[in-house]
Amino acid sequence: MLTTRTFSLAVQIENILALVLKTRASFRCFASLISCLAIAPLFTAQTAATVLQLQEFLNSKHATKMSDIDLAGRLGSAVLTQQLTSNTLSLILANHKVGPKTTEQLELLAATSIFKSPPLSELPQSPEPDLNAQKAMLVGAAHFVDFTLHGLPDFLATRETTHFANAPLSTQHKALKAKVAIHWVRESRQEIAYRNGREIDDSSPSAAGGASSLPDTTSLTTWGEFGPILKSVLDDSFVGTVHWSRWQISESNMRVAVFRFAIPQSASHYLVDFCCYRKSQDDPEEYPFRTKPAYHGELYVEPATGAIDRITLEAELTEDDPVTASAIAVQYGRVNIGGKDYICPIRSVGVTRFHSRSVESTDEFALEEHVNIVHFLKYHKFGSTSRILPQ
Repeated sequence: MLTTRTFSLAVQIENILALVLKTRASFRCFASLISCLAIAPLFTAQTAATVLQLQEFLNSKHATKMSDIDLAGRLGSAVLTQQLTSNTLSLILANHKVGPKTTEQLELLAATSIFKSPPLSELPQSPEPDLNAQKAMLVGAAHFVDFTLHGLPDFLATRETTHFANAPLSTQHKALKAKVAIHWVRESRQEIAYRNGREIDDSSPSAAGGASSLPDTTSLTTWGEFGPILKSVLDDSFVGTVHWSRWQISESNMRVAVFRFAIPQSASHYLVDFCCYRKSQDDPEEYPFRTKPAYHGELYVEPATGAIDRITLEAELTEDDPVTASAIAVQYGRVNIGGKDYICPIRSVGVTRFHSRSVESTDEFALEEHVNIVHFLKYHKFGSTSRILPQ
């Protein structure tokens, strides 16, 4: 009897262990399913995602099996809640063999997330400087704007702009509804001239790479990268507020100080000039929208020199305004002009969103969005043999 009981007990134990192992396996499958379900919805609709969630999605088996066009389409539905820095973007592109469409969408995500803060894990763990040190940095930044930028020589450069928009894309199948998704529209190049301390306006860009599918009245243009933006922010900040935000590693791998500022509407010089919108579907008239709203942003400063590394501005608009979002970011860097190094704009990002009949007729909850990614290239000193004779 003892032997039989022992055998029965052993069988029971074996059955229990098998049940436990089966339960664990089922739990692992269930957990894996939940994990996949937690990642997938982030990129199936216009929803927010962190940089880590973006990386987890790209590492998922589901993403690795997708075509370049399908993966790019999924990424086009993502809105990052954190800044995708250039260093992290480079690592992602190095670790994932993605196609050109996906690369374009990742670069677009990085560009439009420039207004956010990076993940805490990417920030230097340095203590916050005291108030005197912060004041010295801001004084250095003001000196940089007042003297260094005004000391730039006369030069020529090229503004190369890539335009993106989410105007509805037609489908190949008539039964399918047009899709609202951010996509490449066109590229343009324009020679710019900087003389006597200011940029000379020349509104005759040459198109390259394809024709625009958008009317010129809704094209996004940016200006002021060569000083006016910085000057306006510093002047407005005397009425607004400026406070410490964080340390951050710049694109040139230097530690920079980041300050946040907020400017009330009463002191604002940030002009939003938009043409045109209609007040209703039945109204044939088109109306301009021109305002100087309150705005906020961030100023990236090299602590030792006061040189500006980056500036971001975001207008404080509402959903009831014809234009609901207007933002610009300018990245500065060292460029060589005539054998000497200067700090000048090297890249800018402009974003605008507004109510649009064409987009809302396709998706009643969507806004028309335009994004410009601008690169400033081919800096060279302006030279001339002519001179002005005294009268």
